[in-house]
Amino acid sequence: MMVKDDKLRYQYLKDSLYTIISKDNKFFLIKNDSKTVQKLSENTSLLESFINLASDYPDIENIYTYQDVIVKVEKSSDKFIKRLSIKSDAVNLSINIFNCKFGQIDKKYFKHFNFVEHDQ
Repeated sequence: MMVKDDKLRYQYLKDSLYTIISKDNKFFLIKNDSKTVQKLSENTSLLESFINLASDYPDIENIYTYQDVIVKVEKSSDKFIKRLSIKSDAVNLSINIFNCKFGQIDKKYFKHFNFVEHDQ
């Protein structure tokens, strides 16, 4: 996952899956194998919560509530996100974040057209 300002990129590494890019308050789903772009207009509150959480760094709270989603945050030793517990009527999951790096992210990684691969 990459977050920069109000932009987000969430990328699965398997070709059969997809990448989600958010920019200008819009979400786009790009199929990794075909690069087909589809605009997401429903069920984006969880993705919006990731952007809001990261934008609070270094003052990340322990609990966030967004519409019908409750996000509990476990922080790492450098006070960034180590684990997220996400609960709502539609979802109940935990996301672990490993090997988080801080640095400049090129804006080319947030383009949904002229899509640029990112090898991790």
